[in-house]
Amino acid sequence: MVKNDTFAIIQGISLARTLFRSFTYLLLSFLCVNPLFSQQLFLENGSPSHPQVLGYASQTRSVIDLSGEWEFSLDEGVTWASVRIPAAAQYEGKIVYKRKFAADEELIGRSAFRFVSYGINHTADVFINDLFIGRHAGGYTSFELPVPENAVQSGGENVIRIVTDNSLDHRTTFPLRAQVNGVRNYGGLTRDLFLVAVPRASIASAGVTVDAIEPKGVRLTVSAELTADGRLREPLSGRSLQLTVSVASASTGALFGKPVTVPVDPLAEGKQTAEVPVTLSGLTMWSPDTPELITVTLSLAALEGKKDSLLDETAVTTGVRTFTKDKEQLLLNGAPVTLRGVVWFEDSERHGSAMTYEEMERDVALIRNLGANTVRAALNPPHPFFVQLCDRYGLFVLEEVPNDGIPAAVASSEGYREQIEERLRAMVQRDRHRPSVIAWGLGSGSAATADGVPLLKALHRTAKALDGRLTYSVSGDGEHRGVDAADIAGIDLSGDDTKRFRSRLTEFKRIFAGTPVLVAGYGLAVEKGNHNGYSDPVSEEAQARHLHQRMALLRELGAAGGIIRAFNDHRSDRPVMRLGPASSDLHTSGIVALDRQKKTAYDVMHSLYHGQKVSALPMGVHVPPSPYLYVIIGLALLVTAAWLINGNRRYRESTWRSVFKSYNFFADIRDQFSLPLFHTTVTAVIIAVTIAVTVSSVLHHYRTDALADYLLSFFLADAVKRLLIAMAWDPVTSILYLSGAMMAWFFLLTFLIQVGARVARTKVRLFHSYSIAVWTAMPWIAFIPVGMILYRVLQSDAYVPWIVGLIGMMSLWTFFRMLKGISVIYHMYTPKMYMLGLTAVVVLLGGGYLYADAVLSVTAYADLFFSSVLPFAH
Repeated sequence: MVKNDTFAIIQGISLARTLFRSFTYLLLSFLCVNPLFSQQLFLENGSPSHPQVLGYASQTRSVIDLSGEWEFSLDEGVTWASVRIPAAAQYEGKIVYKRKFAADEELIGRSAFRFVSYGINHTADVFINDLFIGRHAGGYTSFELPVPENAVQSGGENVIRIVTDNSLDHRTTFPLRAQVNGVRNYGGLTRDLFLVAVPRASIASAGVTVDAIEPKGVRLTVSAELTADGRLREPLSGRSLQLTVSVASASTGALFGKPVTVPVDPLAEGKQTAEVPVTLSGLTMWSPDTPELITVTLSLAALEGKKDSLLDETAVTTGVRTFTKDKEQLLLNGAPVTLRGVVWFEDSERHGSAMTYEEMERDVALIRNLGANTVRAALNPPHPFFVQLCDRYGLFVLEEVPNDGIPAAVASSEGYREQIEERLRAMVQRDRHRPSVIAWGLGSGSAATADGVPLLKALHRTAKALDGRLTYSVSGDGEHRGVDAADIAGIDLSGDDTKRFRSRLTEFKRIFAGTPVLVAGYGLAVEKGNHNGYSDPVSEEAQARHLHQRMALLRELGAAGGIIRAFNDHRSDRPVMRLGPASSDLHTSGIVALDRQKKTAYDVMHSLYHGQKVSALPMGVHVPPSPYLYVIIGLALLVTAAWLINGNRRYRESTWRSVFKSYNFFADIRDQFSLPLFHTTVTAVIIAVTIAVTVSSVLHHYRTDALADYLLSFFLADAVKRLLIAMAWDPVTSILYLSGAMMAWFFLLTFLIQVGARVARTKVRLFHSYSIAVWTAMPWIAFIPVGMILYRVLQSDAYVPWIVGLIGMMSLWTFFRMLKGISVIYHMYTPKMYMLGLTAVVVLLGGGYLYADAVLSVTAYADLFFSSVLPFAH
């Protein structure tokens, strides 16, 4: 019998656990609907790699393309599924990839292998046949890793395994975890990757430097780093080597003069640098109107007697131009030039950051057709093919590292400085031959905090040491610290109204007189497909009018250029509140949509850039929505409360005594004075709905506030913020959720009072605990008429602080009433309960702060917020 009872108890416990788990799952699924659960995990590209983009393809080299079918695992290799690479993973965390590849014995015998990737986000650990090849950090920088001897085996059973991790935090990673204006943190193998088999004596890298531009011609120095592995050094020691450089037009193939050949010392030490001077005549300077490119081909040959054998060959495609500054002007080939551009985000609807070559070329063609001459590649170095396209189409490129929104405590750390300098070097070294790249970006947003100024100066020196191009820094606040560390002073004026745009730009030009001033971002986020006329602030017409007015101001105030933010809409990890739940994961400031459908602003800017007449934009009639639900619910609450108070003398007396003679009222509850359960529950519902209407009105007011958006993104999980966005934009949703939350709070408080009674060794009936939990909040019923008009009152900025203060005072009063009520039914000295309650609050807040500071670096970001965001937000 005992065994049967025990078995029944175990079964009951198991059933209870199962029901609890099921209920919890359903509740969380209902409350925290996260689009990531239902969205596509991989945005697959799967196109073949293009090694020629960075000069890896030649007649002396072989390429093993690693694009195509791979297997991936999200659980450290326990389960596997297939994916076509390149692909952008909409997932944050570690992913393990693997695939097989073949290499024949003859190729292995005569070659040294390098693993090449144009970009893996964020970190990548590469293994071949379980042998560790190397590690790289930096999702948007291209890299190569030498493959050790004997790592690649002959046959088709070679296995390459890559472990990626795109986890970001608030302090130690680079980039840091993005805030509200950040891009989506796609993970995985997002760009081309391949193995290149180079000869054992090879040209490891090549460089082209313009020494002088003279009437007779252009003098260049072509440099090459030559290497030979141990197996080939001894055979080469008895042979003479020579390096030949030829220069030809990239478009026609016509040679500029004869090839130049110089002897090279034997590679006894395995590595050396050779330099070849070249003079070109009849060369057309690169410009947006004449994007003339040249191909510099380097050939390494071994001579033995009269016979020579080609060892290795590579090529660099570049162009010759000058881009300098003179006081407030920018000069291209000595002539003044004004930058007209767009901010481009590497993101598309079908492929995310793993964009196809066709998508990138379509974007470049659209930008060129727009009439723009500049592209600012936002926050990260773009795909190398995109920069190559800008070379060919004649577009200037502003290329930058993601040094954006950095707290002073992070910017001043040695670890952060080392990481950002490493990324800057990788960016400059990859694209220093691209004529389209006119300046290197050192930081944007609020990166230039007081402690970040030395960092920006150090980055400027690093960039100049590697390449002579100009540098720029972008200010997003009002103090503009560190902007003078760069050659070009940039400012972001996105979202500013006309008056504020004019005043900020005028002041910025005054501060940086004698320096080219670039408006590195201006624009407006809108609802795609909204054609209500420009009277609607989130319509496409409003965006077009906004850009038209700003361009007129740029011309009037004489800026060195203006960059529209942005060319295309792009996804973000941090949900944005301004445009509602339908667009929460999408930044819609682009003049084309994520699917590249043109918005009204594209056509308007096309007309302006081409000097054409702009068609009149319809004004429309915009009537802001009025949530009459608050009034209806308020009236219902007033009627219900009046019915209870006027229809029941006992309820009327209880209401009066609970507010004005609270101690006696709580003592009566303690002394077994019973309130009807119906009255208490109806009171709980009235109070819960009243508080819900009040909080919903505040949320509705702040739904378009940038500061509120920033703070919510920092402190809340993305799923919770998405729910909050839905509540802020839909009063029905917010009132339902908040009312339910308040009822849950009453039940939780009832439970806590019961637990406290056990600790205090005081017998308190469950219903009395419930009564205290509800009736201590009775003063909130005074907010019933307030809630009916609160959303209207909040439209006047002068009343907002008073309303927020009033809500805070009411919350504080209710808190102390709760402590007082508990002290009465516990037979405890009331001041003692106040001390215990305040101590508990301090402990909870202090513990929460310490935890948040350890996980979210709250102290560092609070300093950033109060010094660089809050003072200049409005």
